[in-house]
Amino acid sequence: MEKKVILRNVAVSLLLQVLTIISGFVVPKVIIMAFGSDVNGLISSITQFLSYITLLEGGLSGVVTASLYKPLQENDAQKISGIINATERFFRQLSLIYLVYVMAVAVIYPLFVETQFSYGYVLALVCALGIGMFIQYFFSLTYRLLLNADRKVYIVSAAQALFVLVNMLLTVVLVNAFRDVLMVKLIGALVFVLQPIIYHFYVKKHFSLDKKVKPDNQALKQRWDGFGQNIAYFIHNNTDIVIITLFAGLTTVSVYSVHLLIVNALKSVFIAIASAIAPSLGKVIAQGDVEKSNKAFDLYEFAITALTTLMFACGIALITPFIGVYTADITDANYFQPVFAMLLMIAEMIYCFRDPYITVAYISGHFRQTAKFAYLEAAINIVLSLVLVWHFGLVGVAIGTLTAMTVRMFAQVWYVKRNILYRPVRIFGKKFIVFGALTASVVLLSRLWMPPTMSSYLVWVGYAVSVFVPCAVLLLIVSAVCFKSELTLLLKKKF
Repeated sequence: MEKKVILRNVAVSLLLQVLTIISGFVVPKVIIMAFGSDVNGLISSITQFLSYITLLEGGLSGVVTASLYKPLQENDAQKISGIINATERFFRQLSLIYLVYVMAVAVIYPLFVETQFSYGYVLALVCALGIGMFIQYFFSLTYRLLLNADRKVYIVSAAQALFVLVNMLLTVVLVNAFRDVLMVKLIGALVFVLQPIIYHFYVKKHFSLDKKVKPDNQALKQRWDGFGQNIAYFIHNNTDIVIITLFAGLTTVSVYSVHLLIVNALKSVFIAIASAIAPSLGKVIAQGDVEKSNKAFDLYEFAITALTTLMFACGIALITPFIGVYTADITDANYFQPVFAMLLMIAEMIYCFRDPYITVAYISGHFRQTAKFAYLEAAINIVLSLVLVWHFGLVGVAIGTLTAMTVRMFAQVWYVKRNILYRPVRIFGKKFIVFGALTASVVLLSRLWMPPTMSSYLVWVGYAVSVFVPCAVLLLIVSAVCFKSELTLLLKKKF
């Protein structure tokens, strides 16, 4: 793996995340100021229904990417063409399903929503939003997967970042030009037609794809196992809000959502970095050299675990004071939930700790073999959360999530040890214990000088720096003592 490639992928991926976060604040505010909260809520609601498209493509993406690593490593143009042709054909089939779904939502949704707009207007708005998502996913996803597998994550992220920026600026202009939300969304959707065109020309220039090659359906034989894992992941991600809505009320949902906003911000940064590095790990594993794969995985696991520790040690210490400042003017709910905040943060920290082991299983194409762990995680989360929410509310739901994530983490570590990398479990155990102890130390020590409530964001930023800097220094010292070889190799030009 070349450090230059990884750093480029990480840098552009982080740029995409920053622009996405900025757009997430700017676009809704512009819509609200121009059309009101009801219209913004209508768009958010429709988008939520249409976002189920990820259920169709999510499982296949991992399977396709895993199947491309080896032929890309061997520069096998025939094999690559076969996989891409099979993928395009499968996505065409899924696109028809999605179009039917969009039309069903467009026809049925206006019947059940109370809005100032007519039935026909809401129907047209659903179609406009659906067109945008349809173009982004089904016309460009195949080439995006190819570029990601070839470690050109920066190309995909740069294109997406460009269109996030263009869409944000265009929304501001169109709102003032048309004062019609349907026109704003329709023109914004049509702009995304340029995205697949960019991918098409780049791939055509840099890859020798032959459309006449017979689709390699064998390479996608695990697509339904990947789809099943995606279903389990989807259930897992949406379990908490559904259960809280049904058994704890909408006020508690609001408390949960505000905390989740912070957690998801940290996780999005983690995912951007991990996704940028994963293709380089896939290239090494595709060579079939177990010893070399273990060395690469050692560095990948160390980098991911160290990053996770830095982010979530600070996050656990700082989330409750931040929530206090953020909700200072809100009196209709109790947002001071330090135990819940800590458990939720730890659960997502476990999610990040286990990610290298899930990633290497996907890279190796072990979708069917590891699907049972995803189903088990979803089942534990649902059952425990249902049982505990009655007595412990938010804390009970967080315990269910934490337990489910922990069980899957140890299951994945054991599976990789037995079936893929044949590495001793103690390697993971050492990192888990050392970085876990470091996290606990940072959180406990921060309590000595940091108050649980603060008066302003500026005060919070000051305390955040006072936590982050010592944590980073301590992390570097601990890494130099306990993981000297990994840290040394990580700092070299190539590893």
